[in-house]
Amino acid sequence: MRRAGLVAGLWVLLASPCLATTLHWMDVRELTKNSQSVVVGRVVSQRILTAGPGVPLAQITFEISKSLKGDLRGTVVVNNPGFPGAPAFGEGDELILFLYTRDGTHVLTGFQQGSFKIATDPAGNRVLARPIPSLQRSAAGCRSVDRLMAEILAAAQ
Repeated sequence: MRRAGLVAGLWVLLASPCLATTLHWMDVRELTKNSQSVVVGRVVSQRILTAGPGVPLAQITFEISKSLKGDLRGTVVVNNPGFPGAPAFGEGDELILFLYTRDGTHVLTGFQQGSFKIATDPAGNRVLARPIPSLQRSAAGCRSVDRLMAEILAAAQ
C-alpha cells in the first residue's frame, strides 16, 4: 500500500507541467525595435518589494542623462523582477537600458538582455561589462560603449 502511494506521488510530480521562461535572443537592432525607449543614466536608488506571493520586485530609480530612443527624460522608476538570473544593479551604476512601457510602468526589454552596465577598463576607457549582441560580424563580441550607441541610433531610425 505504501509503495502504491509513493508511485502515485511520483506520477503526479512527473506529470505536472514544468514551468520555465524561455527568452528569445535579440541583437541590438531587435532590442531597439522592441523598446519604446533606450536611455543612458545612473541608478539613484533601489527598493526591493517583497510583500505578497511570488517573485520579489526591485524598483530601480534611474536618472536619465541621455535618451537614444523615445522621449523619457529626468528620473524614472524601472521595475525588475528579483528571480535568479535577473540583472542586479547597484546605486551609482551607469547603465544603458532598453525599456518597454505599459500603463506608466517601465520594464527591461528581454529581461537581462535589455541592460548594459558601463564600466571603466584599466586604460580609463568606458566599456560595456558584457559584449554587444550584434549580427554585425565587426561588432559581435565588441564592448565599446560608442559602438553600442551608434548601433542603437542606426536601428532607431
